[in-house]
Amino acid sequence: AESDAVLVRQAREAAEEASRYAKTAAEFAHQAAEAAEAARGDHKRGSYALTKSTAHSAIVYTLTVVKAVRAVGYSTLDVAAQCRAAAKRRGHSTECSESAVSAMSLGLEALNAALVCAEATEITAAELQKPLSDSDLSSEGSERFVGAAVKASLAAASASNTAMSAAIAAVEGSRQCIRTLEKKAEDAGEAAGDAGGEAGSPSQEGASSAGGGGEEAQDSAGEPQQRKKPPTADEFAAAAGKRSIAQRNNNHKVLQRLNAEILAHQQQVRQILQANRPLIPKVSSDAKQKIFALLQDYAEEARVDLESAIAASMLHGQGSPADAVAAAMRELPMLVPFMQAQSLAIPVSVKARVLKMAALYDLPLAMRILDQEVFGPAKTALPWSLDSRKAAEAQQRLDEVCETVRHELSSNVAEEALPQPH
Repeated sequence: AESDAVLVRQAREAAEEASRYAKTAAEFAHQAAEAAEAARGDHKRGSYALTKSTAHSAIVYTLTVVKAVRAVGYSTLDVAAQCRAAAKRRGHSTECSESAVSAMSLGLEALNAALVCAEATEITAAELQKPLSDSDLSSEGSERFVGAAVKASLAAASASNTAMSAAIAAVEGSRQCIRTLEKKAEDAGEAAGDAGGEAGSPSQEGASSAGGGGEEAQDSAGEPQQRKKPPTADEFAAAAGKRSIAQRNNNHKVLQRLNAEILAHQQQVRQILQANRPLIPKVSSDAKQKIFALLQDYAEEARVDLESAIAASMLHGQGSPADAVAAAMRELPMLVPFMQAQSLAIPVSVKARVLKMAALYDLPLAMRILDQEVFGPAKTALPWSLDSRKAAEAQQRLDEVCETVRHELSSNVAEEALPQPH
């Protein structure tokens, strides 16, 4: 029946969604654990600013795990509802009812695990926002950040494991739902066949028996044509490639959705802090000096990489100077996250994270460092042999990159109303 097909489709889609989000939760839990380990390494090296930044990344990864685990819980409960409906249609099937109970129990456990993980995230985030004393700015004070990162990563791992169990129950429930409804259809078909056989006349039975030999001969003759050949090695590899591409597309869609959710959450927090400025923690002069000293070092590295890339392009004569400048600028790890069509909530590059943190502290000063160490030297690196038109084109490309970075930092990171550096 059409209603059975709809129920099967809904159960299958819910199970696939639970499995997809469970994998996402596992991936981000792993990243949270790596961030906690990186924070421990930064603490051993005595880098206070990097320790805090990496611990913050671990907490953000854990927040993403919370959202993914919550999605797994709701999807698993949806599968449980479909299993209950299928059990009723089959006359209270025992196997389907047991799958519904199991899926519902593990779905609720996943939601509870998401709640516990969210509470752990709030506690660890509060650890990072506590007022800082002079001792907190030392290498020993960064132990608090390492502890917060470890707590967040452990909570993410626990929630991820619960989500994986719930997803397995959702997949099993979906399969049991399908088997139950298929059994129901088979029973209905057998009942219809028995009724038709009883209503048939002896002459019809004789005719069918007389023609049986011919049908059997037809079946035996057509059997070799219906038998499927085993897939060749090339066909198997092609099918595996298609599955891999489909999985990557699904992962990309999930990451895009999670990135949009995190961006929305960041925007909400930003609006709350703008409306309640006393809640914004004070930044000590020492912490500000450390983060801008780090930004200065990263900007100098970016300048060297940029000048080398431009010189190599000019030496080999690959493309126009304007294209070489724009390409080299867009490949700088510090600027790559800000040049994307869609804003990135959590940049992978540590250099980009340091730039974002510096923009939060003081956007005009951060942009001034970029102008002095990156954009200005890039303009100076242009060859003197360019005519006026090509020079203007290259200058325009650099200005576009600079304005894109400035707009991204001012609209999604720092205050929009802050004055722009000259």
